[in-house]
Amino acid sequence: MSSPPRHDGGFSSESDYLPSLKKQKVDEEDGESSDCESEQPLPYSLSDSSLPDWDIEEAMEDLYCPVGPGEKKADKAVWDRYFQQIRESEGFDIKDYPGSCPITSIYPMTNYLDTPANVEMLKGYCAKALEQYNTNNGTKYEVDRILKVNEGGCQGFIFYITFSVKNGEDEYFQAKVVEHINKSLEFPIVRPRVKGGLDI
Repeated sequence: MSSPPRHDGGFSSESDYLPSLKKQKVDEEDGESSDCESEQPLPYSLSDSSLPDWDIEEAMEDLYCPVGPGEKKADKAVWDRYFQQIRESEGFDIKDYPGSCPITSIYPMTNYLDTPANVEMLKGYCAKALEQYNTNNGTKYEVDRILKVNEGGCQGFIFYITFSVKNGEDEYFQAKVVEHINKSLEFPIVRPRVKGGLDI
């Protein structure tokens, strides 16, 4: 694949392009014209067929998902499975994670539960989510254990938490917890875990 044109137009020295300044007449909106100086001409024309033929999708992928030292580039099939799993599970079950990059909107927090303070915080969030669920459904579920958590969000945090419960017929629950910048919480999804999801 050829690289996109360089910011300097692809020229190696000043002698490769016309150095002279050009005076141009520029028509303004009111119909009057004024003198305008152009510091240098464009190094190529938009209709120039000699421009490199590069794939915009591949260039965007390289821009948003750079492969760091020692990392292996994820193939398209992994990306397809990742986005399918997010759609089907609404962010709760991700088995195929292509790696960290700006276009991975939800990611597994594999080491987050190693810190007891994080686990306690998430248990508190799930208890509040279950309180909302219990009030709406006449149940008495209580949080047992946090099993896994995925995260997303931009302005604040969005946690996709899978956890076990006590005092009811369902064994596992899922809660989508939105923690806003002002620390207020919202629970757009609180439900028994969807049947047929990926293994916990």
